[in-house]
Amino acid sequence: MNKKTKICQNCRGGFALEPEDFAFYAKIEVPPPTFCPECRLQRRLMFRNERSFYKRKCDLCGKDMITIHSADKDRKVYCNPCWWSDKWDSETYAMDYDPSRNFFEQFRELQKSVPFMALIVAYPTMVNSEYTNHADLLKNCYLLFNASQDENCAYLSQANFSKECMDGFNVHGSELAYENISIEKCSGVYFSEDIKASHGIFFSKDLSGCSDCFGCVNLRNKHYYIFNQPYSAEDYKKKLAEYNLGSFQTITSFREEFRAFWQTFPVKYMHGSNNNNVSGDYIYHSKNVQEGYVVLMLT
Repeated sequence: MNKKTKICQNCRGGFALEPEDFAFYAKIEVPPPTFCPECRLQRRLMFRNERSFYKRKCDLCGKDMITIHSADKDRKVYCNPCWWSDKWDSETYAMDYDPSRNFFEQFRELQKSVPFMALIVAYPTMVNSEYTNHADLLKNCYLLFNASQDENCAYLSQANFSKECMDGFNVHGSELAYENISIEKCSGVYFSEDIKASHGIFFSKDLSGCSDCFGCVNLRNKHYYIFNQPYSAEDYKKKLAEYNLGSFQTITSFREEFRAFWQTFPVKYMHGSNNNNVSGDYIYHSKNVQEGYVVLMLT
């Protein structure tokens, strides 16, 4: 079968179906999709509430709780202490499958009867980290999502093995970091993106193995650089002292100055390594992944 273009029933945009797509649908015995890939993704994500919190009462103990399920939903929700306790038995909610009835109707009935956990966390591993979701092994953390083994952190998504970090996305094995995107094994990194194994970094992008760099782009194993120009350790400290980094106005102004600077440099078409036949961004050790984002070891 040749490539075919269809119109999405939802957004009315056009999308293509390749011959290999039809072969896959035939293999799993399902009809071709009527929604485009973007609209299909939106439908799938409707089942995942990651960051919206609500206040409602536990359907077991009656106490107020913070949860990802709003009170107007027709579902039973237990607070995390109750859900993880022995106060109820999950086997009492078991149902026999009836092949003569619609599967999804039966699945919906099961969903409405079985208690949901208030937050998707490994509750016994959490310490003083009530306002978090999709997380485990956290201590003194606030508003962390998709996080594991972090301590004294706040406002992070996709974070693990980190301490004293705030306002970031894709933060791994780092400490004392603020307002960053995609940093790994770093310390003392601020307002930066795509930084690895570095420390003492300000307003920089795509650095690895660097230290004491300010407003730099695409450097490897460099030290005491400002706008990609080398300085002595003494001159670097003097120059850095000239910037009033304690001023919000200075920070805002310098962000625009640095953005104009790094946009003059060539950038990677995507972030990733050890991949085969992939598209998207931030993909690692994966194969045959299309339009994937923040993906690790997927085939």
